[in-house]
Amino acid sequence: MDALNPDDKRGSGVYHSYLETSSAPLACFLFALPMFIVYHAGLWWLNTFAGLRWANAVDIVIADGLGRLGIAGPLLSFILVVIVFLLMHAMSGKPWRRPPAYIWFFMILESLILALPVFMLSRLTTKLIGYLSFSASALFPRAASEAGELSWRANLILSCGAGVYEEFFFRILVMGGMTLFLGKIMGVGGGWKLALAVVGQALLFSASHHLPGGPEEVASLAAARTALPAFAFRTAAGVYFAFIYLERGFGIAAGSHAGYDLMVVLLDVFMPFD
Repeated sequence: MDALNPDDKRGSGVYHSYLETSSAPLACFLFALPMFIVYHAGLWWLNTFAGLRWANAVDIVIADGLGRLGIAGPLLSFILVVIVFLLMHAMSGKPWRRPPAYIWFFMILESLILALPVFMLSRLTTKLIGYLSFSASALFPRAASEAGELSWRANLILSCGAGVYEEFFFRILVMGGMTLFLGKIMGVGGGWKLALAVVGQALLFSASHHLPGGPEEVASLAAARTALPAFAFRTAAGVYFAFIYLERGFGIAAGSHAGYDLMVVLLDVFMPFD
């Protein structure tokens, strides 16, 4: 239709085409697919050659939940992601065709640009942690390993897993479920429904990093005080990533999340905190 409108410019048509194509469920999944592959192949590599059995916490939670339902097998979390995105794309009514190649370049560029505000906020939070005499490593924990030289590689792998699985779980499943619950069950309407869902999933996203047994477990008031800046930062990040998801779709949200994590890991490699 853009070509039939003399008031539209060619560039505007290309721009709007990019926005629409890059936010389609199929394009979002295909864009995130390399991150899924890097994550799962990386876990296999670490387990096989380094003897390290790590995984993203959300990946474990999803697989465990499916296991309790009697669904067993390898790559359960990834299979669920594939099913959900196939359903989402079918319900969207968009055509089943692969997006043009230029889309991927601009999605990568957009993801990196949108990762920068979170990265800058993390730097400011780190300064605050240092000012309050907290541990800077509490905000950016390294993957613990007996083979120290593998730690940064493991963190790169886990960063890809965090980008895709945490965005899938908290932004699609949790936020979508909360929106449905608030609207259909509680009768909340308008902007309040979305606002409560965004804040609620952000709080759960942040709290998930401090569960028992994890590297940032909060088991006392002293630990809670130490974790407060990191908790506030991740809550803000959860709201930010939710906004990206709502405006630009899962692909850009996952790319921005993974991009932020990768920036932090690479900075820690070349400019470590200690």
